[in-house]
Amino acid sequence: MTEPTPLPLVIKDLTFRYNSRQSPAIKNINLTLEPGQIMLLAGSSGCGKTTLMRCINGLIPHSYHGEMTGEILIHGRSVEGMGLSEISAHVGTLLQDPERQILGTYVLNEVCFGLESQGLSREQMLPIANQALERLRIQHLKEKETFFTSGGEKQKVALAGVLAMQPNILLLDEPLASLDPASARDALLAFRALADEGLSIMIVEHRVEDVLAIHPEKVLYMDDGEILYAGDSAGLMDAVDYRRIKLPAPVIARRARQEPVQSFRPTVPEVDPQSQPLISFQDVRFQYKEDMPVVLHGIDLDVRAGEVIAILGHNGSGKTTTVKHALGLLKPTEGKVLLEGRDSKKTTIAEAAKTIGYVFQSPTQMLFAATVSE
Repeated sequence: MTEPTPLPLVIKDLTFRYNSRQSPAIKNINLTLEPGQIMLLAGSSGCGKTTLMRCINGLIPHSYHGEMTGEILIHGRSVEGMGLSEISAHVGTLLQDPERQILGTYVLNEVCFGLESQGLSREQMLPIANQALERLRIQHLKEKETFFTSGGEKQKVALAGVLAMQPNILLLDEPLASLDPASARDALLAFRALADEGLSIMIVEHRVEDVLAIHPEKVLYMDDGEILYAGDSAGLMDAVDYRRIKLPAPVIARRARQEPVQSFRPTVPEVDPQSQPLISFQDVRFQYKEDMPVVLHGIDLDVRAGEVIAILGHNGSGKTTTVKHALGLLKPTEGKVLLEGRDSKKTTIAEAAKTIGYVFQSPTQMLFAATVSE
Protein backbone atom coordinates (compact mmCIF):
# COMPACT_ATOMS: atom_id res chain seq x y z
CA MET A 1 0.00 0.00 0.00
CA THR A 2 1.49 3.31 -1.10
CA GLU A 3 1.86 6.20 1.32
CA PRO A 4 -0.39 9.23 0.62
CA THR A 5 1.38 12.17 -0.98
CA PRO A 6 2.10 14.85 1.66
CA LEU A 7 0.16 18.10 1.31
CA PRO A 8 2.09 21.15 0.05
CA LEU A 9 1.51 23.06 3.31
CA VAL A 10 0.40 22.00 6.78
CA ILE A 11 0.55 24.27 9.85
CA LYS A 12 -0.07 22.90 13.35
CA ASP A 13 -0.59 25.02 16.48
CA LEU A 14 1.71 27.81 15.28
CA THR A 15 2.39 30.70 17.66
CA PHE A 16 5.01 33.41 17.19
CA ARG A 17 6.09 36.41 19.27
CA TYR A 18 8.61 38.99 18.02
CA ASN A 19 11.46 39.78 20.40
CA SER A 20 10.35 43.41 20.37
CA ARG A 21 6.80 42.60 21.52
CA GLN A 22 5.28 41.38 24.76
CA SER A 23 2.37 39.48 23.20
CA PRO A 24 2.28 36.99 20.29
CA ALA A 25 1.69 38.32 16.78
CA ILE A 26 -0.05 35.06 15.81
CA LYS A 27 -1.60 32.42 18.07
CA ASN A 28 -2.59 28.77 17.61
CA ILE A 29 -2.71 28.81 13.80
CA ASN A 30 -3.86 25.58 12.15
CA LEU A 31 -4.40 25.24 8.41
CA THR A 32 -3.76 23.04 5.38
CA LEU A 33 -3.28 24.00 1.73
CA GLU A 34 -3.78 21.40 -0.96
CA PRO A 35 -2.51 21.23 -4.58
CA GLY A 36 -4.56 23.44 -6.90
CA GLN A 37 -6.19 25.40 -4.08
CA ILE A 38 -6.43 29.14 -3.62
CA MET A 39 -6.69 30.26 0.00
CA LEU A 40 -7.81 33.83 0.74
CA LEU A 41 -6.47 35.18 4.02
CA ALA A 42 -8.37 38.31 5.05
CA GLY A 43 -8.17 40.61 8.04
CA SER A 44 -7.54 44.20 9.06
CA SER A 45 -4.05 45.73 9.16
CA GLY A 46 -1.96 44.38 12.02
CA CYS A 47 -3.96 41.19 12.52
CA GLY A 48 -0.96 38.92 11.85
CA LYS A 49 -1.36 38.01 8.16
CA THR A 50 2.13 39.08 7.09
CA THR A 51 3.70 37.43 10.15
CA LEU A 52 2.09 34.14 9.17
CA MET A 53 3.52 34.42 5.66
CA ARG A 54 6.98 35.17 7.07
CA CYS A 55 6.82 31.97 9.09
CA ILE A 56 5.94 29.95 5.97
CA ASN A 57 8.61 31.41 3.65
CA GLY A 58 11.40 31.29 6.23
CA LEU A 59 11.87 35.02 6.81
CA ILE A 60 10.98 33.99 10.36
CA PRO A 61 13.32 32.98 11.97
CA HIS A 62 16.09 33.79 9.43
CA SER A 63 15.43 37.55 9.12
CA TYR A 64 12.90 38.30 11.87
CA HIS A 65 13.63 36.89 15.31
CA GLY A 66 11.44 35.83 18.18
CA GLU A 67 9.89 32.86 19.96
CA MET A 68 8.05 30.31 17.81
CA THR A 69 6.18 27.16 18.78
CA GLY A 70 4.21 24.72 16.65
CA GLU A 71 5.07 23.12 13.33
CA ILE A 72 5.15 24.04 9.64
CA LEU A 73 5.40 21.23 7.09
CA ILE A 74 6.18 21.80 3.40
CA HIS A 75 5.51 18.63 1.40
CA GLY A 76 5.75 16.70 4.62
CA ARG A 77 9.07 18.18 5.76
CA SER A 78 9.42 20.49 8.74
CA VAL A 79 10.85 23.91 7.85
CA GLU A 80 12.84 23.79 11.08
CA GLY A 81 16.46 23.47 10.04
CA MET A 82 15.77 24.27 6.38
CA GLY A 83 17.70 27.21 4.89
CA LEU A 84 16.05 30.07 3.02
CA SER A 85 17.33 28.83 -0.35
CA GLU A 86 15.82 25.39 0.28
CA ILE A 87 12.47 26.83 1.34
CA SER A 88 12.40 29.26 -1.63
CA ALA A 89 12.79 26.31 -4.01
CA HIS A 90 9.22 25.39 -3.02
CA VAL A 91 7.72 28.68 -1.78
CA GLY A 92 7.56 31.84 -3.91
CA THR A 93 6.65 35.11 -2.18
CA LEU A 94 5.42 38.43 -3.52
CA LEU A 95 6.15 41.04 -0.86
CA GLN A 96 3.69 43.78 0.02
CA ASP A 97 6.27 46.38 -1.06
CA PRO A 98 7.69 45.43 -4.50
CA GLU A 99 10.44 48.06 -4.14
CA ARG A 100 12.13 45.73 -1.63
CA GLN A 101 12.02 42.80 -4.05
CA ILE A 102 13.35 44.30 -7.29
CA LEU A 103 17.11 44.09 -7.80
CA GLY A 104 17.57 44.13 -11.60
CA THR A 105 18.19 47.27 -13.62
CA TYR A 106 15.94 46.22 -16.51
CA VAL A 107 12.65 44.32 -16.35
CA LEU A 108 13.87 41.27 -18.26
CA ASN A 109 17.01 41.10 -16.10
CA GLU A 110 14.83 41.24 -12.99
CA VAL A 111 12.58 38.39 -14.13
CA CYS A 112 15.67 36.31 -14.99
CA PHE A 113 17.49 37.08 -11.72
CA GLY A 114 16.30 34.06 -9.76
CA LEU A 115 16.78 31.72 -12.71
CA GLU A 116 20.32 32.96 -13.20
CA SER A 117 21.09 32.34 -9.52
CA GLN A 118 20.06 28.72 -10.13
CA GLY A 119 22.70 28.43 -12.84
CA LEU A 120 20.42 28.35 -15.89
CA SER A 121 21.87 29.43 -19.23
CA ARG A 122 20.49 32.40 -21.19
CA GLU A 123 18.90 29.98 -23.67
CA GLN A 124 17.11 28.21 -20.81
CA MET A 125 16.06 31.39 -18.97
CA LEU A 126 14.52 33.48 -21.75
CA PRO A 127 11.55 31.21 -22.66
CA ILE A 128 10.63 30.88 -18.95
CA ALA A 129 10.95 34.65 -18.33
CA ASN A 130 8.94 35.52 -21.43
CA GLN A 131 6.17 33.13 -20.38
CA ALA A 132 5.97 34.84 -16.97
CA LEU A 133 5.78 38.26 -18.64
CA GLU A 134 3.06 37.05 -21.00
CA ARG A 135 0.98 35.66 -18.12
CA LEU A 136 0.79 39.15 -16.62
CA ARG A 137 0.51 40.93 -19.99
CA ILE A 138 3.65 43.02 -19.47
CA GLN A 139 5.79 41.86 -22.40
CA HIS A 140 5.92 45.50 -23.51
CA LEU A 141 7.90 46.36 -20.35
CA LYS A 142 10.70 43.83 -20.71
CA GLU A 143 13.29 46.30 -22.08
CA LYS A 144 12.28 49.08 -19.67
CA GLU A 145 14.46 50.19 -16.75
CA THR A 146 12.84 49.09 -13.48
CA PHE A 147 13.56 52.50 -11.92
CA PHE A 148 11.19 54.14 -14.40
CA THR A 149 8.29 51.71 -13.93
CA SER A 150 5.24 52.86 -11.96
CA GLY A 151 4.26 51.39 -8.60
CA GLY A 152 1.68 49.11 -10.20
CA GLU A 153 4.11 48.03 -12.90
CA LYS A 154 6.73 47.20 -10.25
CA GLN A 155 4.16 44.96 -8.55
CA LYS A 156 3.65 43.01 -11.78
CA VAL A 157 7.39 42.84 -12.53
CA ALA A 158 8.12 41.45 -9.06
CA LEU A 159 5.35 38.90 -9.48
CA ALA A 160 6.72 37.83 -12.87
CA GLY A 161 10.09 37.22 -11.22
CA VAL A 162 8.41 34.98 -8.63
CA LEU A 163 6.40 33.05 -11.24
CA ALA A 164 9.55 32.47 -13.31
CA MET A 165 11.01 30.47 -10.41
CA GLN A 166 8.09 28.03 -10.85
CA PRO A 167 7.37 27.43 -7.12
CA ASN A 168 4.64 24.96 -6.13
CA ILE A 169 3.45 27.18 -3.25
CA LEU A 170 2.82 30.86 -3.95
CA LEU A 171 2.38 33.44 -1.16
CA LEU A 172 0.95 36.79 -2.26
CA ASP A 173 0.97 39.67 0.24
CA GLU A 174 -1.64 42.18 -0.97
CA PRO A 175 -0.89 41.62 -4.68
CA LEU A 176 -3.69 43.99 -5.80
CA ALA A 177 -2.67 46.95 -3.63
CA SER A 178 -0.99 48.96 -6.41
CA LEU A 179 -2.95 47.64 -9.40
CA ASP A 180 -5.68 49.39 -11.36
CA PRO A 181 -8.94 47.42 -11.82
CA ALA A 182 -8.01 45.99 -15.23
CA SER A 183 -4.54 44.92 -14.09
CA ALA A 184 -5.99 43.42 -10.90
CA ARG A 185 -8.43 41.36 -12.94
CA ASP A 186 -5.62 40.10 -15.21
CA ALA A 187 -3.50 39.16 -12.19
CA LEU A 188 -6.38 37.32 -10.50
CA LEU A 189 -7.16 35.36 -13.66
CA ALA A 190 -3.48 34.41 -13.84
CA PHE A 191 -3.62 33.18 -10.21
CA ARG A 192 -6.71 31.08 -10.99
CA ALA A 193 -5.01 29.58 -14.04
CA LEU A 194 -1.90 28.73 -12.01
CA ALA A 195 -4.01 27.04 -9.32
CA ASP A 196 -5.90 25.08 -11.96
CA GLU A 197 -2.51 23.81 -13.15
CA GLY A 198 -1.77 22.49 -9.64
CA LEU A 199 -0.09 25.41 -7.84
CA SER A 200 -1.09 26.06 -4.21
CA ILE A 201 -1.73 29.77 -3.60
CA MET A 202 -2.28 31.83 -0.45
CA ILE A 203 -3.51 35.38 -1.09
CA VAL A 204 -3.41 37.98 1.69
CA GLU A 205 -5.70 40.77 0.56
CA HIS A 206 -7.99 43.55 1.81
CA ARG A 207 -9.83 43.69 -1.53
CA VAL A 208 -11.81 40.58 -0.62
CA GLU A 209 -14.57 41.25 -3.14
CA ASP A 210 -12.09 41.10 -6.02
CA VAL A 211 -10.48 37.83 -4.89
CA LEU A 212 -13.88 36.17 -4.36
CA ALA A 213 -14.46 36.56 -8.11
CA ILE A 214 -11.94 33.76 -8.79
CA HIS A 215 -13.66 31.42 -6.30
CA PRO A 216 -10.99 30.62 -3.71
CA GLU A 217 -11.44 27.10 -2.32
CA LYS A 218 -10.70 28.23 1.25
CA VAL A 219 -11.25 31.52 3.08
CA LEU A 220 -9.69 32.47 6.42
CA TYR A 221 -10.41 35.56 8.50
CA MET A 222 -7.86 36.70 11.10
CA ASP A 223 -8.15 39.19 13.92
CA ASP A 224 -5.69 39.91 16.74
CA GLY A 225 -3.39 37.10 15.61
CA GLU A 226 -6.02 34.35 15.58
CA ILE A 227 -8.10 32.66 12.90
CA LEU A 228 -11.73 33.54 13.69
CA TYR A 229 -13.26 32.01 10.56
CA ALA A 230 -12.19 29.16 8.28
CA GLY A 231 -14.59 27.97 5.62
CA ASP A 232 -16.13 28.92 2.28
CA SER A 233 -16.74 32.40 0.90
CA ALA A 234 -20.49 32.31 1.63
CA GLY A 235 -19.95 31.92 5.36
CA LEU A 236 -17.41 34.75 5.38
CA MET A 237 -20.06 37.35 4.57
CA ASP A 238 -21.63 37.19 8.02
CA ALA A 239 -18.51 36.27 10.01
CA VAL A 240 -16.41 39.40 9.52
CA ASP A 241 -16.58 43.12 10.32
CA TYR A 242 -17.57 44.61 6.97
CA ARG A 243 -15.96 47.94 7.94
CA ARG A 244 -12.50 46.34 8.07
CA ILE A 245 -12.34 44.45 4.77
CA LYS A 246 -13.93 45.12 1.41
CA LEU A 247 -16.93 42.84 0.91
CA PRO A 248 -19.32 42.92 -2.08
CA ALA A 249 -21.54 46.03 -2.07
CA PRO A 250 -24.86 44.11 -1.72
CA VAL A 251 -23.50 42.35 1.39
CA ILE A 252 -22.40 45.66 2.93
CA ALA A 253 -25.80 47.21 2.20
CA ARG A 254 -27.62 44.25 3.78
CA ARG A 255 -25.40 44.27 6.87
CA ALA A 256 -25.67 48.06 7.26
CA ARG A 257 -29.48 47.96 7.10
CA GLN A 258 -29.49 45.65 10.11
CA GLU A 259 -27.70 48.23 12.27
CA PRO A 260 -29.01 51.44 13.92
CA VAL A 261 -28.88 54.47 11.64
CA GLN A 262 -26.08 56.90 12.49
CA SER A 263 -26.36 60.43 11.18
CA PHE A 264 -23.35 61.67 9.27
CA ARG A 265 -22.96 65.08 7.73
CA PRO A 266 -19.69 65.56 5.89
CA THR A 267 -18.15 69.01 5.97
CA VAL A 268 -18.22 70.52 2.50
CA PRO A 269 -15.28 72.91 2.04
CA GLU A 270 -15.90 76.34 0.60
CA VAL A 271 -13.62 77.06 -2.35
CA ASP A 272 -13.10 80.57 -3.69
CA PRO A 273 -12.68 80.15 -7.48
CA GLN A 274 -11.06 83.61 -7.65
CA SER A 275 -8.38 82.86 -5.06
CA GLN A 276 -4.75 82.36 -6.02
CA PRO A 277 -4.02 78.67 -6.61
CA LEU A 278 -1.77 76.95 -4.10
CA ILE A 279 -0.40 74.91 -7.01
CA SER A 280 -0.66 75.71 -10.69
CA PHE A 281 0.42 73.45 -13.57
CA GLN A 282 0.86 75.42 -16.77
CA ASP A 283 1.23 73.33 -19.95
CA VAL A 284 3.55 70.90 -18.15
CA ARG A 285 5.35 68.32 -20.26
CA PHE A 286 7.83 65.83 -18.87
CA GLN A 287 10.05 62.94 -19.93
CA TYR A 288 12.58 61.17 -17.71
CA LYS A 289 15.23 60.99 -20.45
CA GLU A 290 15.55 62.46 -23.94
CA ASP A 291 15.42 59.01 -25.53
CA MET A 292 12.36 57.94 -23.50
CA PRO A 293 8.66 58.55 -24.25
CA VAL A 294 6.99 61.71 -22.94
CA VAL A 295 5.08 60.92 -19.74
CA LEU A 296 3.11 64.16 -19.23
CA HIS A 297 1.57 65.91 -22.21
CA GLY A 298 0.54 69.51 -21.53
CA ILE A 299 -0.91 69.27 -18.00
CA ASP A 300 -2.96 72.32 -16.95
CA LEU A 301 -4.29 72.20 -13.40
CA ASP A 302 -4.99 74.63 -10.56
CA VAL A 303 -5.36 73.50 -6.94
CA ARG A 304 -6.97 75.95 -4.52
CA ALA A 305 -7.37 75.97 -0.75
CA GLY A 306 -10.20 73.72 0.38
CA GLU A 307 -10.32 71.56 -2.74
CA VAL A 308 -10.25 67.78 -2.74
CA ILE A 309 -8.96 66.46 -6.07
CA ALA A 310 -8.74 62.83 -7.22
CA ILE A 311 -6.22 61.93 -9.91
CA LEU A 312 -7.31 58.72 -11.62
CA GLY A 313 -5.73 56.55 -14.30
CA HIS A 314 -4.34 53.11 -15.07
CA ASN A 315 -0.90 51.91 -13.95
CA GLY A 316 1.81 53.87 -15.74
CA SER A 317 -0.51 56.70 -16.84
CA GLY A 318 1.53 59.41 -15.07
CA LYS A 319 -0.35 59.95 -11.78
CA THR A 320 2.68 59.70 -9.47
CA THR A 321 4.83 61.68 -11.91
CA THR A 322 2.26 64.49 -11.79
CA VAL A 323 2.11 64.56 -7.98
CA LYS A 324 5.91 64.56 -7.67
CA HIS A 325 5.97 67.74 -9.80
CA ALA A 326 3.80 69.48 -7.21
CA LEU A 327 6.43 68.95 -4.53
CA GLY A 328 9.33 69.67 -6.86
CA LEU A 329 10.75 66.15 -6.70
CA LEU A 330 10.57 66.35 -10.50
CA LYS A 331 10.93 69.48 -12.64
CA PRO A 332 9.02 70.02 -15.91
CA THR A 333 10.79 69.38 -19.21
CA GLU A 334 8.55 72.14 -20.62
CA GLY A 335 6.00 74.44 -18.98
CA LYS A 336 5.81 75.57 -15.36
CA VAL A 337 4.66 74.40 -11.97
CA LEU A 338 3.96 77.29 -9.59
CA LEU A 339 3.79 76.74 -5.83
CA GLU A 340 2.03 79.71 -4.24
CA GLY A 341 3.11 81.72 -7.27
CA ARG A 342 6.78 80.61 -7.20
CA ASP A 343 8.33 78.57 -10.01
CA SER A 344 9.20 75.06 -8.78
CA LYS A 345 12.52 75.27 -10.63
CA LYS A 346 13.51 78.09 -8.26
CA THR A 347 12.14 76.43 -5.09
CA THR A 348 13.92 73.82 -3.02
CA ILE A 349 12.12 70.69 -1.86
CA ALA A 350 12.59 71.85 1.76
CA GLU A 351 10.80 75.13 0.96
CA ALA A 352 8.01 73.30 -0.88
CA ALA A 353 7.53 70.92 2.05
CA LYS A 354 6.37 73.85 4.21
CA THR A 355 3.27 73.99 2.01
CA ILE A 356 2.91 70.41 0.75
CA GLY A 357 2.88 67.18 2.72
CA TYR A 358 3.49 64.11 0.57
CA VAL A 359 2.79 60.46 1.42
CA PHE A 360 4.68 58.04 -0.81
CA GLN A 361 3.06 55.01 -2.42
CA SER A 362 5.53 52.87 -0.46
CA PRO A 363 5.47 53.93 3.23
CA THR A 364 8.77 52.15 3.94
CA GLN A 365 10.51 54.95 2.04
CA MET A 366 9.32 57.40 4.72
CA LEU A 367 10.08 55.57 7.97
CA PHE A 368 13.46 56.20 9.62
CA ALA A 369 13.06 55.77 13.39
CA ALA A 370 13.08 52.49 15.29
CA THR A 371 9.72 53.04 17.03
CA VAL A 372 6.41 54.68 16.11
CA SER A 373 6.69 57.38 18.81
CA GLU A 374 10.16 58.37 17.63
